[in-house]
Amino acid sequence: MRIRTRLICNYIAIVIVILPAISVYLNYALRQMLDRRITDELRVQANLTRELLIKTLPDILDYNTVDGLLDKLGEATAARLTFIGVDGIVWGDTERDGLSLREMDNHLKRPEVQLALSHGSGVADRYSTTIETSLRYYALPVFRQTENIGICRVALPMRDVNAAIARFTHVVVLTSGAGIIAVILLSIVTAGRTVKPIQELVQTAKAISEGDVTARVGTSTSSELAQLYRHFNQMANRVETQINEISQDRNRLDAILSNMIEGVLLIGPAFEITYANPAAAELLDLPADSEGRNLVEAFRNPDLQRLLEQVRDTKSHTMGEIRWIAGIESHETEITVAPITDLTSLEILGYVVVLHDVSQLRRLERIRSDFVANVSHELRTPLTSIQGYVETLLNEDIKDSATSQRFLAKILQQSSQISRLISDLLDLSRLESGAVQLKLEQCVLKDFQFTLLDIFEPAFEESKLKFNCNIPDDLPTVLADKRLLEQVLINLIDNAIKYTPTGGCINVSAEASASEALMHVTDTGIGIPSDALPRIFERFYRVDKGRSREMEGTGLGLSIAKHILLQHHGR
Repeated sequence: MRIRTRLICNYIAIVIVILPAISVYLNYALRQMLDRRITDELRVQANLTRELLIKTLPDILDYNTVDGLLDKLGEATAARLTFIGVDGIVWGDTERDGLSLREMDNHLKRPEVQLALSHGSGVADRYSTTIETSLRYYALPVFRQTENIGICRVALPMRDVNAAIARFTHVVVLTSGAGIIAVILLSIVTAGRTVKPIQELVQTAKAISEGDVTARVGTSTSSELAQLYRHFNQMANRVETQINEISQDRNRLDAILSNMIEGVLLIGPAFEITYANPAAAELLDLPADSEGRNLVEAFRNPDLQRLLEQVRDTKSHTMGEIRWIAGIESHETEITVAPITDLTSLEILGYVVVLHDVSQLRRLERIRSDFVANVSHELRTPLTSIQGYVETLLNEDIKDSATSQRFLAKILQQSSQISRLISDLLDLSRLESGAVQLKLEQCVLKDFQFTLLDIFEPAFEESKLKFNCNIPDDLPTVLADKRLLEQVLINLIDNAIKYTPTGGCINVSAEASASEALMHVTDTGIGIPSDALPRIFERFYRVDKGRSREMEGTGLGLSIAKHILLQHHGR
């Protein structure tokens, strides 16, 4: 709503509030005044009537005498006169005669009668069914000597009071309407002159708030407004200068934080997230609405919470490393937490958290360590065996040619194992470095079924395993290096044979989706624990290291299969 409209509405609202209040007060005051006047008139009439009744009433009451006396007294007044016995019987009334008088209800329970008997006088407003109008009753007890012989009651109609109040209300309404019209006209003129400079200030302030920091107000003939305009423009100049400086600083800071590899979090004193740069949001997988939420809600890791609590308690920075698992991936992050303190009170205002993802570094360290240990183990075992057989052949006088042949066969077997290991390591190294040139061609997946049967049929018979290959004929061809893709299937099936007990089953199937061909190699073997799934494609990794010693192989088959598929942009 515009300021001018609000001012006009305020003026009208004030009048609308004040006029009814005045009207209500005057109405109330008028009614009180008229009420007092009628009550005083009734009191006078009642006292006069009582005095006359005391002198003229017969000792023995009867309807004709009492009613006739009241009718004579009523000729001199507009009031209704009634005489009621102490037992409530109405003996005379200026509005009733004869039979109708005798049939009137007992009046002992009337409020004004009860008040007169208990307090010496009684006043009550009530609708009279006798004359069908509202009346005010005033009652006084009538004593002769010390004996109460009845109740004298005087009543006047309230229609005159109500009519006077209605006329007054009509006048007030007309006056209020005229006043509201006058106020509207006056407020329109006054509000226009008052609002014009305010509107100019509002429009200029709005322009500044919307980014136009060059907007300024003009001049004014009023000395007060001219001073206000001058101070406003001075304030706008300072705001423009400060906004430009803040914008430059903010842009530099945003550019630095947005392009940092490290994640940066600003945490409030209650551990709520107030800022997270893109690196931190991606690293911790924070939800889009994380700002303003408690850190524990957005990132459920007790180690980070403990680091913050440590900084809060010691008021000094600390460093640590946390590890958490998201899905099947493990993440490791170096964290530095520093407090933001008030320089005067030393109160902690928040925390700066810097996160550096070391997952890849730690993984490479573990891989390097495992690789060195595994290669050393894989080479030491066959070399020790070869060395033992050679020393036996050299030191012992072995005349049995069969024994010599057996030793030489073992030496050949172990050297072949070393050769396969070195060959697999070289293949894996070329795949990881991208040195392998793919010979891509359109491959029919059904054709691999026959190749696999030729290669593994003796192994299936020896292990007493069932082999089911269900590759549909109508699958689309895939663009791949046929030899390498065949190597993937060979490695997967060879791995399945090793870990499937006698009498088990190995199944190979394929299907096509909108964007890729899916091949499945499943078996009824010992299975893979869920905690080992992230590592099964690592070099030399085996779930059951004790069992793996009983099986031939280099431990690189699944790793080679993985990198072949990665070369094909597969998974």
